[in-house]
Amino acid sequence: MNRTLTPLALTTLTLALAGAASAQNQTAQKPLSTSLPAGALLTLETKNAAPALQRLGGVMGRVLEAAELGEDGPGEMAGGLQAIAADLLGREGVAGVFAVQKPGGTFTPELLAVARAGELSREMLSSGKKPGARVGNFTFSRDGDVFMGQGGGLLYVSTDKNLLMSYLGRLSGKAAPTLAASAPYAAATRAAGTNEFGLYANFSATAKVIRSQLSQVFLPRLLSPVVDAIDTLGQLAGGFTTTASGLTTSSAQVVNPEGKDAPLRRILTATTDFGVQDILPANVEAVQASACAPESGAYLGRWLTRIDLFEPFGFLTDSQLASHLERSGAYLGTECAQVTLAGGTKASLNQNDPLASLRYGVGYQRVTDQAAAEAHLPEYARSVNEAIQGVRATLKGSVDRAMKGMVSPEDMAELGAAGMASMMAVDESLEQVDRLLAGMKMVYGFRDGYLVTAWSDEALRAALAEGSGGATLAQSAGFRAANLSGNAGFNFTPDLPALSGQDLLASLPAEMQDEELAELMAPAMNAAADLINRFDGMSSQRSVTGNVIIGKASVRYRW
Repeated sequence: MNRTLTPLALTTLTLALAGAASAQNQTAQKPLSTSLPAGALLTLETKNAAPALQRLGGVMGRVLEAAELGEDGPGEMAGGLQAIAADLLGREGVAGVFAVQKPGGTFTPELLAVARAGELSREMLSSGKKPGARVGNFTFSRDGDVFMGQGGGLLYVSTDKNLLMSYLGRLSGKAAPTLAASAPYAAATRAAGTNEFGLYANFSATAKVIRSQLSQVFLPRLLSPVVDAIDTLGQLAGGFTTTASGLTTSSAQVVNPEGKDAPLRRILTATTDFGVQDILPANVEAVQASACAPESGAYLGRWLTRIDLFEPFGFLTDSQLASHLERSGAYLGTECAQVTLAGGTKASLNQNDPLASLRYGVGYQRVTDQAAAEAHLPEYARSVNEAIQGVRATLKGSVDRAMKGMVSPEDMAELGAAGMASMMAVDESLEQVDRLLAGMKMVYGFRDGYLVTAWSDEALRAALAEGSGGATLAQSAGFRAANLSGNAGFNFTPDLPALSGQDLLASLPAEMQDEELAELMAPAMNAAADLINRFDGMSSQRSVTGNVIIGKASVRYRW
């Protein structure tokens, strides 16, 4: 059957062919980072990302088709966008925020973006204006508040003229410090490896910019610890690469060994031997385990003390949470885990019951002195639970006082139908919060050397159940196949039970449980369920060597 190509389909095909032809000309080119200035605070990067863009575009097209939004249009549009994105970013691209020195010695963040784009993308994004300036063989012009141009197969744009000229000067061969040669960037990115989509963040450099800005108004004492903490984070690099069976991620954080926040440095680089997998049931739906430094509670408590005066409900003061966290450090060990029990995924979808997900969430932490824990925890739990009910009373009192000012017929009439509907929506939200707080309470128990905490008696009973004879997580085939050996933490999510469009429809609020509305939304819900069900589980781990934290993850997804 003969069929005429639409203009968009023709554009899609042309872009795809142009991208393929251009890709054959991409020989061993130097990475863009070898010419970028050295002062990057943050970069978002792509490298040979065409396969990822193709897979993501395929997912988008399939969802649009399943949602029955049109016969040909949505899928065709998704294909066109995918081809354009591949032509613009599929080879290599970098968008970075750089610290630029201004008069007076201060530094401000400015944007510089560069892409090794195809001919069609360069033509489509060309301003058509005559070049306004030249640096070497590269020209650029001003377009509104940005400076942009193209040359040597590159597109480049910047919010600062001097920053762009600095980049073009390096590109033309001028000797100057570059991003690729800077020690912070090189150390983090080498450890993280190459990804189709990547990110680099220099927290230490960002802290210097913040200090530079705040020095103009004298650095407030309250903000000094915040800047010290940001500085201590050091540098982070990471990203993901798609594969035929899903995607992989890798990351590296180089903690600043000279950061002033020494406790944070010790917390970030804490390690332990994990054993919680030996007591968890094999059917748990998610586990996030991490090494916990003994001083973690005291550290968090100090931050809570700093913000106590700004907390509007009085919870931190009433619960004395900072003090209890500090005291718990005397008996808690170096292993923590947050666990979602079987059934938790579907329960989290239930918008009609704010307590549903609490019945499946449990925390584990290794105990080094159970007698000390048993002596402290009754007071700890009581103070937290009383403070929660205090927040509930405070909220209810505030709402009642606000409503008293709107009881007259004149006020009601002035609000109108839209105003009344908004008030009813707010009232319903507050009722859900009230039900959540009414049913939330801190409960705890002990099992096999671990303190088990939950916000629901049902969750705690399930976690403490013994003698069932069932297999543990460590014995499950999926966990063994993941071969997790990180000394800083691991995450594990098995292939979860499949959802249906009806499951998603049933999770909507009660006011949306209408037969006609359900029929209208069914295609979109079926598409969403298909998107979710293609996820077949994930595993990740983190390992610490010296001041470097290496993370790796594998996500199974059927594109």
